[in-house]
Amino acid sequence: MDRQKRAIGAYAVTATLVRSADAGAVVGFVLLAASSPDGSAVAGLLAAALTAPHLAGPFVAPLLDRSTRPRVVLAGSFLLYAAMVAVASLAFSHGGTALSVIALVIAGSCGPLITGGLSSRLAGLVGEGQMRQRRAQGMDALTYGVAAAFGPLLIAVTGAAVSPLAGVLAVCGAAVVATILLVTLPPMTSTSTDGAAAAEPVSIWRSAALLFTNGPLRRVTVCTSVTAVAVGAVPILAVASSAVHGFGGPSAAALLASAFGVGTLVGSATVIARPLRGSPERMVAGAAAGIGLGLILCTIAPTLPLAAAAYAATGAVSAVQFASSLAARVEYSPPEARAQVFMTMAGLKVACSSAGVALAGLLVAPAPWALLLGAVLVVGGAAGATALDRFVAAPSS
Repeated sequence: MDRQKRAIGAYAVTATLVRSADAGAVVGFVLLAASSPDGSAVAGLLAAALTAPHLAGPFVAPLLDRSTRPRVVLAGSFLLYAAMVAVASLAFSHGGTALSVIALVIAGSCGPLITGGLSSRLAGLVGEGQMRQRRAQGMDALTYGVAAAFGPLLIAVTGAAVSPLAGVLAVCGAAVVATILLVTLPPMTSTSTDGAAAAEPVSIWRSAALLFTNGPLRRVTVCTSVTAVAVGAVPILAVASSAVHGFGGPSAAALLASAFGVGTLVGSATVIARPLRGSPERMVAGAAAGIGLGLILCTIAPTLPLAAAAYAATGAVSAVQFASSLAARVEYSPPEARAQVFMTMAGLKVACSSAGVALAGLLVAPAPWALLLGAVLVVGGAAGATALDRFVAAPSS
């Protein structure tokens, strides 16, 4: 048991470090672009080159599902990510924008393995027992929240003390350290070696279809993806709240966005201490309803302290939904397609989150009220559609 606890602890540090690199690299390249003559014109291109390939999850997943040594696949992806991000930063600093974009696309293609791919292997490290699995899934959700804060912070601190280039190289170093820690973990289960998963790995297209033909997976996929449209845009929603209620300028918006982040961390820590119980599908839908209610409070809160509390509460509920979605991926997906399910759902969530950010950016200045109300309607629609799907499918699922 002590060995298992050490392994889970090492997993948590590994996941936090490599996901910090993934979260911080985007910020680092935005800062690099800002310090260049082309400025913001190039920042979007670099950010898109790194984030868009996360959609390649279904095509990258077979490398993990079909490998007899999944730990080696993950370690290789971590090192490739670090190497390509380093190449991209050095190339961009010397005027090689084209080479930088190519390197970032390669690095971004490793993103699904860093997120969903790594998470798909956690169940094998934890062992049997639903409460043990649920606690570990809460811990995994916490690594995402910590990484989302630590990665950009490492970039900002190193960038201010040395240079933006040094900040990007620092997160590359974090990914290398994560690789070293990953190698110390016990061998991970795989489709090819796990007797319980002796079936032949399913094809890319069958696993993608599984997300929409399997009732619980379909409802979880749709609910979390649509909810991500609003949740991904929270920093911009914070700007809209500040503008609508006259809280102040960027500092007030930053406070609200930070409150959401703190709430996410608290929510993740809570589901570690008190593991979730019941059906993951129902918890995902219930959390979507909670997020919708939280966004209503964010919209109408008349003072900055109340708005900060509302954003924090919404962040806490979003953490519960994320932990529930991890449980759903484990419990509803066949072992031979687990990595593909994890990585496809993660890619869809990233895509929907990016779309939400883009749309919110267009609406925040001309129509902040419409943006806030639209976010509420999107999440409410996700919860309602999930409930309707479950009602219609009840006789067969």
